[in-house]
Amino acid sequence: MSTSITRSTCLPGLLIAALAVFTVTACSTTGKVNKETALNIERVDSEGARISAAYLTRMNGHLLLRGEVTRRAVGRGAIPGHLHITLIDPHGKTLKQADIGYVRRSARSSSATFSTQLPLPLAPGSTVRITHFYTETHEVPAHAPAWREGE
Repeated sequence: MSTSITRSTCLPGLLIAALAVFTVTACSTTGKVNKETALNIERVDSEGARISAAYLTRMNGHLLLRGEVTRRAVGRGAIPGHLHITLIDPHGKTLKQADIGYVRRSARSSSATFSTQLPLPLAPGSTVRITHFYTETHEVPAHAPAWREGE
């Protein structure tokens, strides 16, 4: 009994195997800082925009929160509102909070990026909550966020 492997039967198998390896690798490297520090990121969207990505990176010994906000409505234009960042310890106590803005890459973009340095080290099991407020409820600082004590 002889079996012949042709190119047409081998190619789909190789593509599936390559895709599986790529997917496993991508999943294992995404959120590496979150796994190292055991921090949780909680995203709370609004009716006008969603926080499509959020992650922590380590830079110069500090944690940097980065991400992207995307319009829910189809089309381009400004994304009204701001982000409220809340740092919560493992026991549920609010440690610090701040309001930050975000910037679109271009006038034609339907998404915007945000970035802020966390003001203090967080214990494993802590949560970084990012809440999008669609309307401006108060003035958001243009540059560095003003971190306030928790309530």
